[in-house]
Amino acid sequence: MTVGKTSPETQKGIVVPIPSKELPTAKPGCVRYLVLISTMLCLTSLMSNVVCFNFTVLCMPGTGESQELSGNHTRFIGYTRQEKTILLSTVAIGAVCGVLPVIIGITKIGLKNVFFASGMLATVSTFLIPILAPLHFYMFVVLRFLQGLSYATCFPAVGAITSSWASLAQQGLFIAALTTFGQTSSIFSMPVAGELCSSAFGWKAVFYLHALISFAVFIIWFAIFTDSPEDNKFVRPAEVAEIEFNKSEEAIHDHTHKTPYLEIATTPSVWGIWIGAFGDLIAVQLIHIYSPVFLHDVGGYSFEKTGFAAAVPVLFQFLVKMFAGHSSDKIHGISETTKIRIYNTIALGASAVFLVALGFVKQGQGVLGLVLMTLATGMFGFNGGGFSKCSALVSRQYNHFVMAIHQILICFSMIVCPLIVSSILKQGTVAEWRIVFFVHAAILLICNAIFCWLATAKPAPWTDRTIKHSATKNTPLYQTKV
Repeated sequence: MTVGKTSPETQKGIVVPIPSKELPTAKPGCVRYLVLISTMLCLTSLMSNVVCFNFTVLCMPGTGESQELSGNHTRFIGYTRQEKTILLSTVAIGAVCGVLPVIIGITKIGLKNVFFASGMLATVSTFLIPILAPLHFYMFVVLRFLQGLSYATCFPAVGAITSSWASLAQQGLFIAALTTFGQTSSIFSMPVAGELCSSAFGWKAVFYLHALISFAVFIIWFAIFTDSPEDNKFVRPAEVAEIEFNKSEEAIHDHTHKTPYLEIATTPSVWGIWIGAFGDLIAVQLIHIYSPVFLHDVGGYSFEKTGFAAAVPVLFQFLVKMFAGHSSDKIHGISETTKIRIYNTIALGASAVFLVALGFVKQGQGVLGLVLMTLATGMFGFNGGGFSKCSALVSRQYNHFVMAIHQILICFSMIVCPLIVSSILKQGTVAEWRIVFFVHAAILLICNAIFCWLATAKPAPWTDRTIKHSATKNTPLYQTKV
């Protein structure tokens, strides 16, 4: 029996049902998953263009350096330590400089145009590295800066696409999947760079291949993606209804109003998100930058085995992240706020426990060190159901701005973590490594405690002006007059 409101046709004995706003029973389609997968490939490509240098620098000559043949091998000195530092830090500077233009660009012309432009910028700059880097060092620096500018779109894109294309029931899945690019880029670029460098194609092929892949995946993404599911010709009305189910009208259609930057920046729960992210990122930098050093110096791994050993924790983290993101959407019976706190505590708290355990690994215990390093790294994968999901639920249509601050925090952590480690690690002894791990474990526990205190899954009042009463932790200290 169909229940509906009576229209004028009832005078003729016909009752015409007026559609309700309930979730339709028709099959919604899967275009949002195509958007998800294509975006994952684009994000991985952007990050791969940046990190492939970390491995290629081992097999490429320095600027203007002649390559001498010795037997069947080519010898060269390569870039100095100072030059490598400049080339690595320039990317971070470019990423910071790009955040504000990206935020403004997404607000003014939409994510599709901004993200595609960043993809083409990454393609061109990566392609030009083998051509210009041998000619002049500062040409190489400029290209690395441009790569950093393109990388600045990554986290804002994650926030914007999750807000527009993920239903409230799939926030964890989208956030987890879209933030795996740090892991997938290393898993792809590490073996590819190693194989090409040792082949007849040489180091230049690494950059050419990465540029070609970037161009291809962004063209495909541009053909599939629209800023709103409603505007996508491939999306069925049933899929639009499922994506928008239980979202406020303001969160769905508010694309013209200015982003309330001051309100967002003065909301306690948002500060909790940023503090939780900072603790996570500091420890992640420790693992990604220094795990090969620890496994070699303390674990006793050879240089050949260290590269493979360092990739194991990253792969495990990718698998955990996908599991955590999906499971956080499927678990019912407890509130979203409680789930967010639990998942974040596993991500930061459990990782802190394994870091403390790493501090007690003795010289030569390589297998134990690798196992504990893998567990510590893998636990970070639960952040997709922690502060990252909290960001999506609290900030809704403005998540691109909240996630943009994550971009700045990444660059900041890339500076802070080496400063902390270098101030402690003088001789590389087991005792010094113990202090390094203890300090980072303490940072994780403190940041997680602050996050759990401020965390909430409820949308902030600036996402929907009809919200009149909000919890203190979700109410901004500064509010605009409406």
